[in-house]
Amino acid sequence: MKNKLMMMSMFLITCSSSFAQKNELKELEKLVKRNNTTETTALLSSIEKMLPQATDDQKATYYFFKTKNLINLANSGVDFNENRSKAIESINQLIKFENETKSKKYTTEITVLKNTLLAELVDEAIDSNRNKDYKKSSRLFEQAYNLNAVDTVYLYYAASDAVNAKDFDYAESKLKDLIKLKYNGESQTYVATSQISGKVESFGFDRKARDLAVKSGTHTKAETIFSKSAKADIYNNLTHILLNKQNYSEAENYALTAYNLDKDNVNSLLNVLFLYYNTNRLDRFEEYAKKGIERFPQNEILLYNLAVINMQNNQNEQATEYLNKILLLNKNHFDALKSLGNLELQKDADITNKINALPNTTASNKRRNELMQEKKQVYTNSLDYYQKAKAANAKDESLNELITQIQDFLKNN
Repeated sequence: MKNKLMMMSMFLITCSSSFAQKNELKELEKLVKRNNTTETTALLSSIEKMLPQATDDQKATYYFFKTKNLINLANSGVDFNENRSKAIESINQLIKFENETKSKKYTTEITVLKNTLLAELVDEAIDSNRNKDYKKSSRLFEQAYNLNAVDTVYLYYAASDAVNAKDFDYAESKLKDLIKLKYNGESQTYVATSQISGKVESFGFDRKARDLAVKSGTHTKAETIFSKSAKADIYNNLTHILLNKQNYSEAENYALTAYNLDKDNVNSLLNVLFLYYNTNRLDRFEEYAKKGIERFPQNEILLYNLAVINMQNNQNEQATEYLNKILLLNKNHFDALKSLGNLELQKDADITNKINALPNTTASNKRRNELMQEKKQVYTNSLDYYQKAKAANAKDESLNELITQIQDFLKNN
């Protein structure tokens, strides 16, 4: 008899808990409809403790109204970003739960909520991008990706805008995620011309929708726009970030991958050259420099970077050769003209040392005069380059001051 009473007692407790959950879930629905976020949050907390005893349908109901409450909280301005992020997690949790339990109780409603929120996120991200608030747009695109991980392009946009925002730690993380996902970026976008507006409208990746619009007569001139692979850009951006951090060992693999993916991209080559120069592997530097000159014989950026590296290595003859090649392509190249002036002026130090080393005797006067003529010629040659550089860019104050000093020297000697 005792055992029967105990079993009856347990049955009553279980039933009362189930009835309580049903009543509380009904109350929860009313509160959410009234947008009473304060009482809804408190009731959700209470119901959460009873979830282990809840049925699958009751759990789904809890997840659904939890999601709606989080969206209501975000829309009312309460911890906007945090609650929207939580709403995204809750949407994903409900979808996963209904897939696992093969329940479709809220599938339609949650899909509508998801698509609405996704559209809001993408629109807001695009607006932020247009306003050049790249840090904000990168976070919004990440939220869009978290909501719909199938569209990895949102993760790519998040990484790209983080690079634009110079938010390099965040960008590094997202770029590495893209590489793990083997993101390619190649895509086909389906477009057609609207009969009403006369404008080309995009149907995104939905070819069937585009074809249906053309078939129904609302659109004409169906076209497909192809996007090239973004892999080289991803590896290049990651390389650039790691090089700036002087993390050369990790950067090397990404740099070489980017170079091999797109050898026609001069930035890939420049990253490799920068890497090998800064790790003092000059044999590898020269190997890729020669490949670069063969592939990009008229690229001013490459030629100038090679000139700078040679100047830093005191290989002035080779630097001068590169700079003169630039002037053959562009006679008004400011940096090349200024650098040639600097290289010419460097000769002055050696001449001045020779003058100072001469004894103060009459026999030395002839040699002193010869050296002074050489000095004047150096100043004249450098002034010629500097004045041409000034004609290309008159706003360089340090250059203008240097020109004045040289002119004063030549006038007084």
